[in-house]
Amino acid sequence: MQYLTKESYEYIMNKYHDQSKPFDPHKRFIRRDEIFSADTGMEGDKILSGILDNDKTYEPLPHPIRKARAFEYVLKNTRISCDSRDIFPAVNMIDRPLNATVIGNWKKEVFEELIPEINERKNHFEKAGIVTIWPDYDHSVPVWDRIFALGFKGLLSESENIRKSRKLNTDEEAFFEGIKITYEAIIAFIGRLADLANTTDGSEKLAKALKSIQHHAPETFYEALLVDYIYFMLCEHIEGLQVRSLCNFDRLFFKFYRHDIENGISEEEIRTDLAYFFLQFTAIGNYWNQPVYLGGENADGSTVINELSYLFLDTYDKMNIYSPKIQIKVSKSTPKKFLLKALDMIRRGHNSIVFVCDETIRKALVRAGATEEQARLCDIKGCYEYSVQDGMSCGMNYLNLLKPLEYALHEGRDGVTGAFDGLECRSLDKYDSFEEIFEEYKRQLLNIINLTIDTVNSFEDYLAHINPQSMISATSPSCLEKGLDALKGGCAKNATYLNVGFLADAADSLLMIKKYVFEKRELSLGRFRDILDKNYDGEELFRRKLITDKEKYGNNKERPDAIATELYDFVNKNVVGKPNAKLRTGKWNCSYHVARQSYSQGSKTAASPNGRRLGEELSKNVSASMGQNREGATAAILSITKLDASAITCDVALDMGLLPSAVKGDDGLEAMYGLLITFCNRGGHALQINVFDADTLRDAQKHPEKYQDLQIRVCGWNVLWNNINKVEQDGFIRQAEALI
Repeated sequence: MQYLTKESYEYIMNKYHDQSKPFDPHKRFIRRDEIFSADTGMEGDKILSGILDNDKTYEPLPHPIRKARAFEYVLKNTRISCDSRDIFPAVNMIDRPLNATVIGNWKKEVFEELIPEINERKNHFEKAGIVTIWPDYDHSVPVWDRIFALGFKGLLSESENIRKSRKLNTDEEAFFEGIKITYEAIIAFIGRLADLANTTDGSEKLAKALKSIQHHAPETFYEALLVDYIYFMLCEHIEGLQVRSLCNFDRLFFKFYRHDIENGISEEEIRTDLAYFFLQFTAIGNYWNQPVYLGGENADGSTVINELSYLFLDTYDKMNIYSPKIQIKVSKSTPKKFLLKALDMIRRGHNSIVFVCDETIRKALVRAGATEEQARLCDIKGCYEYSVQDGMSCGMNYLNLLKPLEYALHEGRDGVTGAFDGLECRSLDKYDSFEEIFEEYKRQLLNIINLTIDTVNSFEDYLAHINPQSMISATSPSCLEKGLDALKGGCAKNATYLNVGFLADAADSLLMIKKYVFEKRELSLGRFRDILDKNYDGEELFRRKLITDKEKYGNNKERPDAIATELYDFVNKNVVGKPNAKLRTGKWNCSYHVARQSYSQGSKTAASPNGRRLGEELSKNVSASMGQNREGATAAILSITKLDASAITCDVALDMGLLPSAVKGDDGLEAMYGLLITFCNRGGHALQINVFDADTLRDAQKHPEKYQDLQIRVCGWNVLWNNINKVEQDGFIRQAEALI
């Protein structure tokens, strides 16, 4: 691998996962006790039991203090490593030890003892594929500007100064004490790392940088990389809150880059440091990948894109990796040259790049009450979601848009289990028009929406009780000013998102009912329901008619797009602006992101009127159903951008497939650029692109050994083709078969 020796590459790739063994990417956090010296700390299982024993000492104290003491215990005792083959230290306890101990116990207490009825409803929803709900500790971004400006010690000093300047109540005292314990533990831990590096041959550079960042804000490019990495490792893997962005890299790291260049550090050394940084996240192997973003605009309207932006992409390109994943904020001032570079990387297989349209995002945030400056500096996080800095948004609830259709067709019953999960409604022979069944569908949908909001609000008040957050709270000016945890309403903005899935399947299914029952009158609504209940057995000709019907969403067809838009507007109208949990004091909003629910909820969803069979995968994000975009990329863009992406403050993402033959040469690259600019100009939000053809994917399925590096953009992240199962592979093959 370019920039790293073979020895360095092999060491880093094996320090968190044994590459010689099968790797399950869904089991993201795996420690390797055997490769860490016992002289540097305790064996992992002993730490887990020690956390609980240690916690008994602090049982009478508030949770922020108890969790901080548990965090401190781990940092004092985890095994660590510094090695001449790497310029970043290794931490053994990456398997979220607090989640398995104190956090897990508090979660069990809340769900089983404090809100058992809500927990029962939540579990039933998930089992039936109606809504998937769990507490969200997965979509946070610290205020990186302050971390780099103040350093760990500066954040602690600021918190303590605020603490001493006011009279505090018991809860506020616990909040600040939790931060104090946590950041003192971090500073001491960095000292442990520095001492080890200082006695490790070949780690002089690491030792010097660690000693510096232990007491000061970072000054050099390498020191800033270390701060970023250490914050990520400790917050995500030990404190138990995902860090869903490594920051607006080119904006925040440019001053460190210029500092080094002006002080005689070579560009080659900066590239090498960056390559080592990238590889840490590749080695960790998080299934969802680790996000980092580039671009945006400065206050004067000029582009954030600078020489570091190009160096970043170029280094990444030469490494041939797929994590961290990269988001690019596309503004009117973003240089075409830069976008062409990114698009060229995508057509050569770097599918780990997604484009987000800055103008749409800023418009949405301002409509929701953000200032122009907050909107300009907003974070891109996760797959392609976004929020203002010093904001805490939660959204681990995925709603299945096909379930209310099952209820409408079965007088309130689930089409798979027969359970009475919906609202009682009339028998199918009582509907005289499509409009009547559509209204019943909306009534059932609204009931699910309201139940979901009530369920989530009931447990969101306990988020900070279960998992108080000292690390991120210390980066938030608003949390410090209020003396409140980030998950308790402390942040400046506190949103909750309803993730809505399978818009294409719902729109297509409703149109097929309208067309074949009420317009063509080929069969009654009851007969259609019976065919669905039999999973199209004996009705393959009719199923093929439905599948091949050209009036499908995602092809710039008026009628399916109109139904999709009506559904989208209906959901948004009934969600956006509703109050979330009392303690969080924020608002609900919508997201159209499905993650892996296409498969997990799809397996629990009955056959649908668009020709999909029971259990088959469902559509992704706001894209066409798999294999149904038959009119090409431009038609897909025209369909999707009929949805007003600025009406909500989260994702409305298009997954686009392109044939390799369509993107060849200069003309092909210009065509890709034209599609991107059209998408942004029409108010799109996020665009991710797969470049593949069906023949290549079929061959890769038959001969995986020939395609070890083949990447696929799944639903906001990248995976290797060989790491997804056959069902998922078959879906992408169907998508490729539909490309023109």
